[in-house]
Amino acid sequence: MKRIAAIVLFCAIASVTMAQSGYDNAYTPPDVAKFVKTLTKQQQEELKAVTTESKKTLEEYRRQLIDMHKEIQHYYGLPGDRSSELFPLYAQRSALYVKIDQAKYRTKMRIDKILTEDQQKELRENLEHERQKREIKKQLTMFLHPSTQK
Repeated sequence: MKRIAAIVLFCAIASVTMAQSGYDNAYTPPDVAKFVKTLTKQQQEELKAVTTESKKTLEEYRRQLIDMHKEIQHYYGLPGDRSSELFPLYAQRSALYVKIDQAKYRTKMRIDKILTEDQQKELRENLEHERQKREIKKQLTMFLHPSTQK
């Protein structure tokens, strides 16, 4: 019984931590103009409209996700079996993650329609380069400050 309680507590903490971590920054569409240097004025305007709309949608989903994590956390703090309250919340959270993934993919497709094939390639290469830089920085930070890692 204690083992189950420990697992439930760990899951609750992990859920809240993930909702409050930098993970939700992944819900921001890329600033294409930063990664593609050959954009026309028309492309820049179209991209700005797409990313602005996407940011609003994803920010709303992120808020819903944070609220949902708080509600789930609330039930973990209560005594007794809360399956009837928690399981529907888990289903809603899963559905919200699907909506987020779909919104991110729709944004990617809309951006791809605006860019030429060469610009798409340039964007992918530059985004991958940025991802690699972040990963190296993360590893370096973990190496230099191992005491801050748990």
